[in-house]
Amino acid sequence: MEGCTDRLGLSERKLFKIVRENLTKLNPKTRNIIECKEDVLFVWNSKDNCLLTLNVKTAKEDHADSRSYQTLLPTDPPSFEVERLVMNGTASQIAIMGPKGVAVLDLPRRWGKEATFQGGKAVITCRCRIVDDHYFVCSPHVEVRRARWHPGSRTDAHLLVLTSENSFRLYETGGSEPQLKQVWPLGRQPSATLSSGPRLPFLVGLGDTAVDFDFAPPVPLDSKNPPIGKENTKRGATDRVDPNAIVWPVLVLRGNGDVYSVNAPLSESSEKPTVHGPLSMYPPADDNYGVDACSVLCLQSVPPVVVIATCSGTLYHCVLLNCAEDDDEDTHQDNRSSWSQYGSTYSLHTPDIALYVFESVELELGLALDDDDDTYTCPIHLHHDNSTDSRYFCTHDTGVHMMSLPFIVHLEEFAKAHDDSPPLELLNQPSSAEYLICTRTSSSSPLSPILGLAITSTPPVLITLLATGEVVSLVLPSVPLPASPAVPMLNGNDNGSREESYSPLKVLLKEPFDVHIKKFLKHNISQPILKLGPNADPSPQECLELVSRTTQLFREEYFQRHDRVREEIERRVRTLQTLKQHQLQELEHMEQEKAKLKQTAERLAEKYEDTKDKQEELTKRAENILRLVSQRQPVLSSAEKKLMRDMKDFKEKFKDFQKALEQVKAKQNYHKVQMEQWVSNQKKRELYLGQTHMKTIKVNMAQMTNEIAELVKMVEISKQELGL
Repeated sequence: MEGCTDRLGLSERKLFKIVRENLTKLNPKTRNIIECKEDVLFVWNSKDNCLLTLNVKTAKEDHADSRSYQTLLPTDPPSFEVERLVMNGTASQIAIMGPKGVAVLDLPRRWGKEATFQGGKAVITCRCRIVDDHYFVCSPHVEVRRARWHPGSRTDAHLLVLTSENSFRLYETGGSEPQLKQVWPLGRQPSATLSSGPRLPFLVGLGDTAVDFDFAPPVPLDSKNPPIGKENTKRGATDRVDPNAIVWPVLVLRGNGDVYSVNAPLSESSEKPTVHGPLSMYPPADDNYGVDACSVLCLQSVPPVVVIATCSGTLYHCVLLNCAEDDDEDTHQDNRSSWSQYGSTYSLHTPDIALYVFESVELELGLALDDDDDTYTCPIHLHHDNSTDSRYFCTHDTGVHMMSLPFIVHLEEFAKAHDDSPPLELLNQPSSAEYLICTRTSSSSPLSPILGLAITSTPPVLITLLATGEVVSLVLPSVPLPASPAVPMLNGNDNGSREESYSPLKVLLKEPFDVHIKKFLKHNISQPILKLGPNADPSPQECLELVSRTTQLFREEYFQRHDRVREEIERRVRTLQTLKQHQLQELEHMEQEKAKLKQTAERLAEKYEDTKDKQEELTKRAENILRLVSQRQPVLSSAEKKLMRDMKDFKEKFKDFQKALEQVKAKQNYHKVQMEQWVSNQKKRELYLGQTHMKTIKVNMAQMTNEIAELVKMVEISKQELGL
């Protein structure tokens, strides 16, 4: 059974054995002392005040316990009780939070084959800095409500802390010591005594203090509207927004259920933060949707969906939208209040946005085996699912719930659509709450709260740390992707219009059959994994009630649905068989029609060939008739007249060419005679040397030869004399 609930086998790891030994010293309270980032699991060890890390990807492959985990030892460990770990986006720092303080631990670098810290060193000393230690020590009545890393920080080193003094404190942790950058009051400071004045009576008890906050999607700094401002919808696609002029609105939840929006830039400017609120909630309710609000969560969808949780186990899903432009002016005048009347310098502006409550979900806090469980209340902690915006998780003293919001996908499709018609799927697919882990069966059972919840990246695995030290790791279902729009088969008609072709089978299979079956198998009530505390000793009566409840649940929510699925499959099979028989008959009829059409086509082809031959014969006869008619016409045609003119022109040109040719021949004969006379004259003018001349030339040549020989001898003699 343990292997079914712990798919990663983390409970048997040495890391959790060490943690399990020290969990008995902790107060029974829901915490979150584990965190997972980039498939590295971080667990806080309360005994040694250190951080233990484990690579969940190689958890099953690594069998050596000495190398299965690493210890991050803080240089200045926190002295307060740790209740929450918050990792920043770049996994460079982790905030260690408790009611009495906040510490920031710098994580070392990772390298090596398995990307371990400092190559796999067992114990690593990390720099740890206490955030504003003097303030929290000197103010023992001040407690930390919530701390989150600011998503708009360029260095990812801005930590926003919500304190019980109804104020925000922004710290920059990138330097050697955390520096306080800004303090944003959120209203009147609570007082614990009556001596502070009659106008400030116990704000905490009345729910007038902030209990939680979350960040909404960013908006330009010059926009006066928080997340869904009117100016944002009018911006063109080509407009460029300065990254320095981006602000992340903060949604602040008070204990009485009021939600405020705070716009404040990260830069140290002289501008005061703008506080909008309280945001109107539609449709209005007498109790403002509960007076015991404890947690808020903003899903980064389009438009944003805000989740408000109450201690009674009720979740409100709200859509954050602009207020209607035609609101009653008197209502605006009533809402235009200011904090200045309470002695604050920060003005409370009229909100231009509102929360439209889409639905409310009641969580089952325990299995409620007796009547006392109906009145049980406890804080609900909301957790983001980084893999999708259509799912989040709830942890409390009685277990873990998984919330699925399929309408978010349709909201985004509707936001991208151009028409104004509301999508009908929004009304057909409500949210579903699945009770994953239950730690309490009745009011007499001891508390066994959840101590940590983390989600790995891919594939998504839910890791839960129970109060007993046992780890539950469950593989989460894959996120349903929006179906791509089907392209209909279109046929053209005579008018040029196009209409969708009709097919009975396509109408029957318009929705995938597996999706249709999953709808039938979807349970309204789920059977959670029961994990009771070590001191839990249920009575035989409680065990019998638990078995009876489980049996009844299986009969109503499982067996009946499976019977219905079986009937649906049989009905679909019968329908498909009927369609198959009808289609076989249609195919047989079409084969017969095909044979008839083939015979008709052969007859038409033969007629076509005969008609073609007859047409060619008629064409030739028509051509012959036209030629004979044109030949017997008594008047010359224009072509014949043109030909006659051309013939006359050619005849005249021929006579001219003949005369020119005769002149050329006469000139040729004349030049021939002249050439013969010139050749004969040249032959007569040839010269010949006589014997006397030849003898004289020979004598002169011999004399010149002798002289040259004598000169050569003289040159040789001169060279010898000169020694050359």
